[in-house]
Amino acid sequence: MSCWTQFCAMLYGQLSSRKSLREISLTWGSHRHKHYHIGASEAKRSTLSDANQNQPSGIYLEVFYKLLNQLREPGIQHKDAVRLIDSTTIDLCKQQFGWATFRTGKAGVKIHTVYDPKANVPTFFSITAASKDDKKAAENMPLLDGATYVFDRAYNDYAWYHAMSQRGIHFVGRMKSNAQFEVVEKLEPMGEGVLKDEVIRLSSAKAKSDYPINLRRIQFICKEDNKQLSFITNDMKRSAKEIAGLYKQRWEIELFFKWIKQNLKIKRLVGQSENAVKTQIIIAMIAYLLLKLANKNSKSKTTLQQLAVLVAVNIMERRNISELLMRKKPPEPMKQNLNQMLMAWA
Repeated sequence: MSCWTQFCAMLYGQLSSRKSLREISLTWGSHRHKHYHIGASEAKRSTLSDANQNQPSGIYLEVFYKLLNQLREPGIQHKDAVRLIDSTTIDLCKQQFGWATFRTGKAGVKIHTVYDPKANVPTFFSITAASKDDKKAAENMPLLDGATYVFDRAYNDYAWYHAMSQRGIHFVGRMKSNAQFEVVEKLEPMGEGVLKDEVIRLSSAKAKSDYPINLRRIQFICKEDNKQLSFITNDMKRSAKEIAGLYKQRWEIELFFKWIKQNLKIKRLVGQSENAVKTQIIIAMIAYLLLKLANKNSKSKTTLQQLAVLVAVNIMERRNISELLMRKKPPEPMKQNLNQMLMAWA
């Protein structure tokens, strides 16, 4: 099976919400008279299974990044870029996915993601067994010099913080409750919900070695649930309220994970090998970008979820995408002149 046919069949499975390889093969085959339009061919279940297991998933990562470039805003400066870092876990059956074991009796994979909250797209992701520590995965992420990264307590690593600071990267994270520090300077807590704004220096031996320069600690209370949060950052210029606002944006990546789990096929996997799992997840991410591109270019008010539903039932129809999204009626066929059907005899 060619990579193109494999890609088309798996993408069709994502966009049409098929639940298994058998469903993909059966329903894809039912449209065989339309395959020539896209240069693909039939995909038998066993052949598609072999392709998912053996054809390198990295091929499709290149497709992902090609599409991502079409969604990025041109000319944005690194210093203005804000990115969110987080991961989500997909639980698997240990008996079927032994390579992904991470707890007694459990298996799973993690999708480690860097997310652009302005464009609402992932800018980088990697797929590992769920046993992979978030901090270790973050060390291999390509970060933009001068940008700002926001993450939760799972990424608390002072040596990593220092490496980012050396590159002019700003970060906003949650501070551990048992962190040892001394207050260097108390700043006036400006902004609603800000309880404390302090310049601090880490005081434990290891922390001082890993991060030997000053940091900023902001204590904030959420008015929604009265929960107190302590942020740690190397950003000395933004206001405390802006720092809290940046951390609040983390909700965007949580919504992204929720959306792809509800609308794409990544919770129920159709292959058991590591390569097959990665192939399915990467093509799901490509499906997400294609939906975003279609929605962006259409300039319609259709939500992404509505678009996904419309595409699911029209995926193999030869329809103009703008007509589908703008809810326009297709042009009526030309009326035939009945006189043309008659033979005029002199």
